[in-house]
Amino acid sequence: MTKGEVNFTRIIRSRAVGVLIVLAGVFMTLQANVLGAITPLIDTKTIAFPSPSTWISGGELSMWVNLVLLTGIGGMMIAINRTFNLLRTLSVFFAAFFVFITAATPTIAGQLTGSTLLAVVLLLCMWIMFTLYNVRQSDRRIFLVFFLLGLGALVQYAFFFYIPIFIAALGQMRIFRFKKILAAVLGNITPAWIAWGLDLVPVPEIPKIIFTPPSMLLQAPGGWPFLVTVAFTLIVGFFLGSVNLLKIIGFNAQARAYNGLLSLVAIATGIFAIVNFTNIAFYVTLLNVCVAFQVGHFFRFTVMRRGYIVITAIMATYLGLYFWAIFS
Repeated sequence: MTKGEVNFTRIIRSRAVGVLIVLAGVFMTLQANVLGAITPLIDTKTIAFPSPSTWISGGELSMWVNLVLLTGIGGMMIAINRTFNLLRTLSVFFAAFFVFITAATPTIAGQLTGSTLLAVVLLLCMWIMFTLYNVRQSDRRIFLVFFLLGLGALVQYAFFFYIPIFIAALGQMRIFRFKKILAAVLGNITPAWIAWGLDLVPVPEIPKIIFTPPSMLLQAPGGWPFLVTVAFTLIVGFFLGSVNLLKIIGFNAQARAYNGLLSLVAIATGIFAIVNFTNIAFYVTLLNVCVAFQVGHFFRFTVMRRGYIVITAIMATYLGLYFWAIFS
């Protein structure tokens, strides 16, 4: 790399540029709102409590609350990285990248929905799980992790899909024992026990299983620009995750466990988004979080091998997809 390329890479990875990228993401969302490119997303897949899309009345307020939460998610990502040295770098670029690519899907960035809630809850759960690596006295924190998942499931049924993922995570954290499984089960059923035991909400009916034709995918909010953006995110996550795996294998056991859980959540989220395609919007924010971590890894591994070319190309593609979304 030339001296100019080294300086350019340092500038991209700097905190000041990270702030500018976040501000660009906020501006993109505001412009999408002005142009009417934010499609209202009404989530009807709740079990007990109202969907987050109904928590706030008024599009402007919902947008600002969601932007604050997205910025907060970026802050959580930075805090997790610095606490557990997940990416082995102090650069905040990956968190800014998350905000930017989320802004490329105005329907997700421009309103409060279950998608943001999923990202917040799953990040909290992963954060707690990271603190449990090879810790015998961990029953209470395990209970808390599965309590959060059980509580989220009362708002959106897809939270249930992540319960097996975190059961497997107990093995990755080397705490897979009977008492831990019992704590997980109790934590998972406690929210429903409280909600229906105190008669706070009516007991739901048994869901009916019906065949959903793949053609319904075309009815996703945001249309083709949204679907292509999500597909591009899946492709970026797959290829960068595969490249990063070769390096992560060389980490110590604890670091491999941390990144193993992150990869497990990322792979599961990608599969859920494809299989549960009528609910695809719900997974987008968490998918962006996982891909942003992989981008952080990739940029760190290729920092002296012109990795900036791939990163800037990815960001330019997202910017193009954003313009397609707001002008289509």
